[in-house]
Amino acid sequence: MLAMVRSRRAWIYVVSLAALAVPAGGIAYLGAVSYRNERGAVSAQNDRQHQAALGVARRIARAIDDALDDTERAVATGGRPAAPLARYWFWIDGAQQLVAPHAAPPAGELGGGSFERGAACAGGRLEDCVQELSTRQARVARLRAAQRAEAGGGWLEARRQYTALAAFDDTGPAALLGLARVAMRLGDGRAAAALAELERRFGDRGFGGIPARLVVATLRAEAAGVAPDRAADRTADRTADRAADRAIDGLLGVAEAAVAEPGAVASVVRLGAVAAVRARLPAALAPGQASRLARLDARVAELRDEARAAAGLADDVAELARTAAPAWRGRAAAREPARTLIYRRRGDGGVIGIAVDAPMLEAAARAAGPAGDGGAAGDDLAGLASHARPYVVLPGSSPGPGLRTLHQVPLGAAVPHLGLAIVNPIGDPDPLDEVIRERSRRHVIYTSALAIALGLGLLAMIRGAVRARELAQLKSDFVSTVSHELKTPLTSIRMFAEMLEQGVAQGDPAKLARYHGVIVQESQRLGLLIANLLDYAQIEKGTRRYTPTRELIGPLAHHAVATFETLRDPDGEHRNPLGVAVSDEAMRAQVEVDRDVVIGAVLNLLANAAKYGAGRPVELAAGADAAAAWIAVRDHGPGIPPAEQARIFREFYRAPEAYRSGVEGTGLGLALVKRHIEALGGSVEVASQLGDGATFTIRLPRAAGAPEAA
Repeated sequence: MLAMVRSRRAWIYVVSLAALAVPAGGIAYLGAVSYRNERGAVSAQNDRQHQAALGVARRIARAIDDALDDTERAVATGGRPAAPLARYWFWIDGAQQLVAPHAAPPAGELGGGSFERGAACAGGRLEDCVQELSTRQARVARLRAAQRAEAGGGWLEARRQYTALAAFDDTGPAALLGLARVAMRLGDGRAAAALAELERRFGDRGFGGIPARLVVATLRAEAAGVAPDRAADRTADRTADRAADRAIDGLLGVAEAAVAEPGAVASVVRLGAVAAVRARLPAALAPGQASRLARLDARVAELRDEARAAAGLADDVAELARTAAPAWRGRAAAREPARTLIYRRRGDGGVIGIAVDAPMLEAAARAAGPAGDGGAAGDDLAGLASHARPYVVLPGSSPGPGLRTLHQVPLGAAVPHLGLAIVNPIGDPDPLDEVIRERSRRHVIYTSALAIALGLGLLAMIRGAVRARELAQLKSDFVSTVSHELKTPLTSIRMFAEMLEQGVAQGDPAKLARYHGVIVQESQRLGLLIANLLDYAQIEKGTRRYTPTRELIGPLAHHAVATFETLRDPDGEHRNPLGVAVSDEAMRAQVEVDRDVVIGAVLNLLANAAKYGAGRPVELAAGADAAAAWIAVRDHGPGIPPAEQARIFREFYRAPEAYRSGVEGTGLGLALVKRHIEALGGSVEVASQLGDGATFTIRLPRAAGAPEAA
């Protein structure tokens, strides 16, 4: 028995230690795994963001390649590139001159110089060159006098001087131009002839950078006689209307010719010519003329862009031509650091390029690519973060306060001053935080579960320790109680056996029979105690075997009562009155049980009832219903408190009231009853109130398919 107790205590210790070690080890393992997984998840998210940023950077590089290729084709065909990034394109020829956008030509390159410039002295004697220069200066002086006369209203004198000077090459262009103006003032019809001769002889010349043909066209339109308010007060004169329309068409033609002038004329010069023509147009125009003017205004807007672009590139042309290579590269513009110039060298030594800014590059990244290109940047950023978008980072700049930088990479080795960031609004969740938060939630759940298990393990260990202490105390009490329980019958047996040996009852048959009866009764009591101990040992080791037979519950109850009567002292002072009530149904109800086990269980209940009843009646009742048969034993002792009713079936346990009552016992009887009856498929119930005794009921299932006994 002590070995069983010791084995049970060892088992409790093992389970308690396991309850502590397993959760603690689980928490440690989970912590290490979670840390590793969290680092892996963060690294994976960072890698996804890095790959997405690289994908967008590659998309921008492809858009730049396409824009430069489109620019190359436009230069070769004389057209304009259509790629979005090539909106502001430029072309530097092999002589390092900016061809597009159109820049102002160097002084003296347009048509051989100004109208006043004549041919240089071709050579000869020095005195001839001096005489020619002196004559030329005289003609220039006469030209200035004619211009002053024209300005002062002396139109006839001005016409005479201009006519005399028109034949010379050096003063001819200015003289013919002045003659046309004076003829228009005088209305003598010689203006058209003067303009025709000017265009024929000096059409390749220029004045202040304005080609002669544009000047001729402007004067011809003025000669048609249109005024700014001409369309407002037209009369019914159809001839005058047609003349005014021709004049307006002529002015529009001049403006259209100005904006269509090839690149030899600076954009700013052409803009000036168009502005001068537009000032001469009336406020109201015919529908066709208004449409031409609208197209003209659109072209003027383009010219302004070209003029600004040419001015912005002026400081970069030499550096671009010097550093260009077949592979494109980029650098910040000298005048506008926020603008990037991306350029490459052509096969003829020239340079082509595009001027872009951050919004243009971002728009190119978001635009859908061609077939096989993989779509737009949104495809690279899909699933990365809510509202994620590319952001081109300029030197010294960063996304605004409302944006969060998820990841940033260089835009490429060719544009080292630019970076590419993947951003999303600060109000949207950070995907990295979401990964960490998800891992943290999982970690908290697992850790909480293991912490609960650890707490339960601690509780189990504490309870095990308490139970071990209780078992130690119960062991001590059990040893003491069993020693006393074994010693009492042995003492009685020895004492009466010695009395018989000494012949104390010799000659007295009644006394002799009584002595023999006591020895037999105490031997049976001792045997019952030893049987209980052996039963419990077999149950603990799992070697207890049962031999079920079909029995009637009523006769079993009667047999248990008869056995109990033979075991108790017939002459005891506190002999309890025993009442037995077995119903007719119990006499017919069959159960499949081990007969000796059930009788032993009823005997234990009767013995307890007799001990704690202190001479008060003990009642046994047997009955049956459709499902089960039962035997109930009731005593009229002190009763069992509700808190103790579940504990009294534990091994070696005795309620405090039992100790206070002085009733001896081992604490095994009720434990054996419960284990035996439950092993047979039944149950043991207790009902008790303090001061009103207790009722213990053995309930067994009726045998299946058994006919009722007669």
